Amino acid sequence: MLNIRDKHYFQRTMKWFIFAMIILIISFILSTIFSPSLDTFKSIGDKIPSSLDKATGLNKVWEYIINNGFRVPLQMLILSLIPIPFLYCINLISTSTITGIIFGFVIHFDFHKGLIMILSSIPHAIVEILAMCFVVSSLYKLNQAIIRKIGNLFRKEKKQKYSVNQALSQLIKTYILIALPIYIIAAFLETYFTEWIYSILI
Repeated sequence: MLNIRDKHYFQRTMKWFIFAMIILIISFILSTIFSPSLDTFKSIGDKIPSSLDKATGLNKVWEYIINNGFRVPLQMLILSLIPIPFLYCINLISTSTITGIIFGFVIHFDFHKGLIMILSSIPHAIVEILAMCFVVSSLYKLNQAIIRKIGNLFRKEKKQKYSVNQALSQLIKTYILIALPIYIIAAFLETYFTEWIYSILI
């Protein structure tokens, strides 16, 4: 059904996922060692949209889908159109870094409750980052095709072209059939499963 022509798509996605997890773990370790200030934690919290912060139930699920499933991928798409390699990874790197910092902060603030918060948030965090990695993997090909096309304009010996239309088509297909459903799962996990796990362990 997917009919993805890029044979390395899933393999590349898993490499991005491992990369993101390494960043998260390093951020967590560093934040537990250096203990970020309360102001740093508050500044991170201020970046959360007010509509998302105040929403509950299915409204919260919808706000998560709108923000994480549509706005963030759109930002990544816009960055991928700029002929600079890996610029579109900023959202993935920042999400992994901030998640690690928050995990480190809550452990410092209250070890017992912090550990419970981490355990309850891990499923949602992992699924959301995985969805971002699927998007990044498709954007890699699109960005590569754009860079190659622009580069060939200034070369006497043209390098092999990558089809921008094909890369864009694959991006749309993988986003709708893979990434977006995973974002939706992450939204439900964050809204219901995270709170349920926390209420059991607290």
